[in-house]
Amino acid sequence: MPGLPPNKHQEKSLRTRTLLLDAAIESLAEVGYAGASIADITARAGVTRGAQLHQFHTRAELFAQTIGHLTERQREAMQRKARALVGETAGAVLVQLVTATFAGQLGRAAVELYVGIANDAPLRREMLRVQHDLTVELLDRCAALIARDIARERLESTFWLTINLVRGATLDEMVGRDRARRKQVLADWTTLAETALR
Repeated sequence: MPGLPPNKHQEKSLRTRTLLLDAAIESLAEVGYAGASIADITARAGVTRGAQLHQFHTRAELFAQTIGHLTERQREAMQRKARALVGETAGAVLVQLVTATFAGQLGRAAVELYVGIANDAPLRREMLRVQHDLTVELLDRCAALIARDIARERLESTFWLTINLVRGATLDEMVGRDRARRKQVLADWTTLAETALR
């Protein structure tokens, strides 16, 4: 019956699944797609190999499910940041929302996953689909939080420039460049975005 709450076994199974998917994101971000082994992910999740096998039989199956889970974690980060933005300028809203969604651990995991599944057409299509939907939702959220008198065309142009800058900063972080410089670049871009949104 669809109206019944999950039983204890189902709750434990869902909890284990979530632990594994969160650990997959962490592993992707820290050791990359090539280094994100089942053993590493299982250890990070703190579950047994048997529990992992009950949820995901193969690494490919685990990463196929990680696509949607990662996107949901990005959506949650965007929503948390949106709730916290009070009294910010249009440029700050834009940069902070894009950064919350596409930078840090989630951004690094997304880049690794994009690269890792690049030659798997079905997974690549799924990743592009869910990330596109997330990006459209992010643009709509930015539009709702930024002053209504800004032309949609101007907002979209500045939005895409911001996404590309944040993704570039994420790649810069992944190759070990200076964190302070990246922070300054984002601060400078916030000022420029403010001008672009006038």
